[in-house]
Amino acid sequence: MRLGFHLSIAGSLLRAIRQAQVLGCQALQIFVQNPRAWKWRRISQPEIDAFTDARRRAGLGPVVVHLTYLPNLASVDGAQYQKSRERLGQELALAQALEADYLVCHPGHAPLAMESYRRVAQALTAAVQKIPPPPLVLLENTAGQGQELGRQPEELGLIMGLAGVPLGLCLDTSHAFGAGYDLRHPGGVAGLLGEIARGPGLESLKIIHLNDSRAPLGSRRDRHAHLGQGAIGLEGFRQLFSHPWLQPEAAIMETPKRHQADEWRNLLTARSLISTKMVAR
Repeated sequence: MRLGFHLSIAGSLLRAIRQAQVLGCQALQIFVQNPRAWKWRRISQPEIDAFTDARRRAGLGPVVVHLTYLPNLASVDGAQYQKSRERLGQELALAQALEADYLVCHPGHAPLAMESYRRVAQALTAAVQKIPPPPLVLLENTAGQGQELGRQPEELGLIMGLAGVPLGLCLDTSHAFGAGYDLRHPGGVAGLLGEIARGPGLESLKIIHLNDSRAPLGSRRDRHAHLGQGAIGLEGFRQLFSHPWLQPEAAIMETPKRHQADEWRNLLTARSLISTKMVAR
């Protein structure tokens, strides 16, 4: 299992590659646009070529693009829904040009009704039919705050089934804990992985977002913490990574960014967890 961080592209796409090399990452996740704005910044072909060349020379993979925050693929507002669909298509096309392996997106916010899941599925179907993998689009589980869709693997499996196009799964540990899955105990880990097996399928789980949680179990809140410094704790992560069913391609950390030393500490901690998994085998 390869390890990496979500890193900033502020200033240039190459910044993320350079940061990844300094930290000693094997994998990488980025936004391809400002995550909190609709305005689109055109990325020139020389920028794209420089990124893909630097990525190959650095040996980074997988490279994951995270859809920006504003699109809501379940929106009941017609104009926002259309804008969200268009933005997904734009970012997926740019991710493909950048030779990314995956694009991660949240299902969206809407009433928890079948029509909401259908809207998400329709948006995904249209995007993937126009721009087939790679990158493979991965649905990410949520903490279930407010009207967030995707708190349970069953919901994500429903969307994938309705979409009828190739899709995968990204599992965020902090979101799962906030949603009520107690990763501190073997039963909680087995329960979550069992639901994934019965829903999207374990083979669909490609990426882990490896984050501790500042929010308590079942809080429905999304608050990331450094590994071992949150409510899940190192023992919880050991329980998760020692489970033989867990076989993702990479674990990406989205931990708080206050000082580079924090990232090195998180990476060393994650490496120790992976070592635990190897010993368990």
